Amino acid sequence: MTAITKEFSLEAIFRPKSIAVVGVSATDAASWGRMTVRRLLEGGYGGEVVAVARGELTLPGARVVRLLAEIGHAPDLVVLATPAATVPDLLREAREIGAGAAIVYAAGFAEGGNRDLEEELRTAAGSMPVLGPNCLGIVSRPASVQLSTTRFLDRERADPGPVAIVTQSGAMGFVLADLLEQAGVGYSYYASAGNETCLSATELGAYLLDQPETGVLVLYLEGVRDAAGLRELGRRARRAGKAIVALSVGRSAAGRRAALSHTAAVAGDHLLLASLCRQEGIHLVTDDEQVVDAVLCARKRVTLPPAPRLAVLTMSGGAGGVLADVLTSLGARVPPLGEQTRARLAEIGGIGATDANPVDLGGNFDRALDRITGLLGVLDAAPDVDGIVLYLTFGDRFLDTYRTLAGITAGLSTPAWFVWACAPPGELARLASPETVLPSIGALRRRLRVLLPDPPSAEPTPSRGDSRQRVVSELHAAPVLAEAGIAHVPTVSAPNAAELAEAVRDWPGPFVLKGDADDVPHRARHGLVRIGVTAGELPTAAATLAERLAEVSADPRRMLVAQPLLAHTREVALGAVRDPVYGTALLLGEGGDRAEDPAAPRRALLLPADDDQLAELATWAESVLGVPAPAARSALAAVVHLLTAEPDIAEIDVNPLCLTGDELVAVDALITYSKGQP
Repeated sequence: MTAITKEFSLEAIFRPKSIAVVGVSATDAASWGRMTVRRLLEGGYGGEVVAVARGELTLPGARVVRLLAEIGHAPDLVVLATPAATVPDLLREAREIGAGAAIVYAAGFAEGGNRDLEEELRTAAGSMPVLGPNCLGIVSRPASVQLSTTRFLDRERADPGPVAIVTQSGAMGFVLADLLEQAGVGYSYYASAGNETCLSATELGAYLLDQPETGVLVLYLEGVRDAAGLRELGRRARRAGKAIVALSVGRSAAGRRAALSHTAAVAGDHLLLASLCRQEGIHLVTDDEQVVDAVLCARKRVTLPPAPRLAVLTMSGGAGGVLADVLTSLGARVPPLGEQTRARLAEIGGIGATDANPVDLGGNFDRALDRITGLLGVLDAAPDVDGIVLYLTFGDRFLDTYRTLAGITAGLSTPAWFVWACAPPGELARLASPETVLPSIGALRRRLRVLLPDPPSAEPTPSRGDSRQRVVSELHAAPVLAEAGIAHVPTVSAPNAAELAEAVRDWPGPFVLKGDADDVPHRARHGLVRIGVTAGELPTAAATLAERLAEVSADPRRMLVAQPLLAHTREVALGAVRDPVYGTALLLGEGGDRAEDPAAPRRALLLPADDDQLAELATWAESVLGVPAPAARSALAAVVHLLTAEPDIAEIDVNPLCLTGDELVAVDALITYSKGQP
C-alpha cells in the first residue's frame, strides 16, 4: 500500500461515520468495550454506534448485535476490546466484511515476547490500517470521537486547541495532554501507536499534520524504527509552516530497558536522534514539562543560534546577576553591549545603574517605566543582540503599564521574554500569554533549555558494528585521511626499537611512542602509548613497547611508531558512522580522554547535509569547542568527501585532532571498513 493510500484511509480512524465496538460486556459496565461505547454516546459522536456483545444488552443510542457479520454493512472503524488471542480472527473478519480500519487495545503481543501472535495480527489485517496493538486508542475532537479506556477523558477538559499528540506509550500521551491544558494549550487529536504493527507513529503524525486544526505535533517516542520517515515528517512540518515537538526516552540503559519492555520498540542512539531533530527543525526535549515549553516556543515561532547573545533589561542588579549566571550555564552569552547600542540607550535615558549587560534600571525604575518601551526598541534593533529578557517584579501599582510591556515584548522582532516575578495573583492567567510572559527565572531557564538543548548522552552508546568489519590502524588510516584533506602529524615507523631509534636520531624530541596494529584499535588501554619520551629515553622505551606490542597483537603488519610531541591549544574528536537506523552521521566533540566523557559537549550531523548545516556545525565548534570555524569546516568537508568516495568505509575515528595555530592536525586515527578492506 502506498503512503498516500494509507494516509487517506486514516480518515476511517479519525473521522469515522460508523463505529463498531467488539467485546462489549453485557454484565460489566466497567469493561473496556462498555466504557468505549459510553464515551462515544456521551461525547456527542453523531455517527452510527454498533456494540458487538454476546449477551442480552440494551444501550440507548447504540445498535447491539452478536457478531460483526450481523451489522449488514461495512463499518468505517472496528474497535477490538477483546483479549489478545481473539484479535487475529476478529481482524480477519473485519477486513473481510470491508471495514475501513481497526483499533486494537489488547496487550500481550511482541512487547510481552509473543511475536508470533503479533505476526498473525499483521497477516490478518492485510492492507487494512490497524492502530495498535497495546494502545490506548484515539481522540479526534473535531469529529467528537473518543475511543480510549483512560479515565482522563472523564475529567472536565479545556477547549480543543492547536496540538495533536502521537505517542508510543498511551498513558504518557494523556499526561502530556493534561500538562498542556494546565498551561492553557488545548489539544484536538490524540493517537496511541502502541506496538506500531501496521501503523507507525510517523504515519499517524503525517496525517495529523495535514489537519487544519493542527499547528504543533507532539510525539512521544520510545524508539525510532524509521529515521527516514521521521526526517520526512520534519520536512513536511516545515513546508506546512507547522512545528513538531518530540519527547524521547532511551538515553540511559534503564530508559532503554523500560522502552523495550513496554512497546517492543528498539531505542535508537540519542545523539543521532538529536542530530536528526536539529537538522529537520524538530524540537527534541527530555522530560514532560519541557514538552510544554517546547510547544509554547513553537507557537511563538522562535529559534536561537548556537551560543546566542542575550541582552537583559532589569530593575534589580541581583536579578541581573542571577539571570547572567543562568543564561551562561545554558550556553548563551551575556556580552557587553556595543558602543552604538549603549549610545542609543543613553539617548532614551532612564538607566539608573549600568548600561553594560545586564542593563540595570536601578531602584527608582518606576520613574522610568515610560522609557522601557524605547529601551526595548533599541535592543530589538541592535545587531549584536540575538534575544532579550525583560525582568520586572510585582507591578501592583502599574498594572496597565506592565500589561502594555507584555504586549510590546511579544511583538518584538528579536526573540524576547518578559519575566514578571511576583505578579499579582491571577494576572499572568489573565494575560494568557504563556509564550512570552513567565513567572520566574526558573521558568525562563526551562524555556530556554528547549531552545539551547544539546543535552549530553547519559552514557556512551554501544557499538553496532559486526565481525565482518575490519579496523585499519593509524599508520594505514592517516594517508587515506591526508589525501582527503586532514593533515596528520609527522610520523615514522619501524618493526623494532633499534630501527625506530635510527629513524628519528635527527629529531630533537620529546616524542610520542605508539604500538600500531590493526587488531589493537584501543592501544592506550593496552599500554601501547607513551607520551613525552625524550631522545635519551627513546631506545629503552621503544624496546619495552615492542615487547608489549608482541604480547597483545598478532597482526603481521604491526609496527612501532614515533611522532613529535605536538604543541597545541585544543583537542577535538571527529568521527563518522554509517548507522543502520539513522544513516551516515558525522560526530564532533571534545577530544582526547574527554571524547569518552558522556558529559562532554558533542554534536552529530546526519548526511546528506547542506552547506548551511555544515557551516552551523562549524560555528558550534568555534563557540563551544574553541576551534576556528574555517578549520572545523575544512575537516568536516574532508570527512564528507571521504565517505562519498569510499562507500565501504563504515566508521572513521580521528581523535584527537589538535589545534595548532589556526590549523587542525590529526595525531591519531582509525578507519573501519565494512567488507574487510583494504
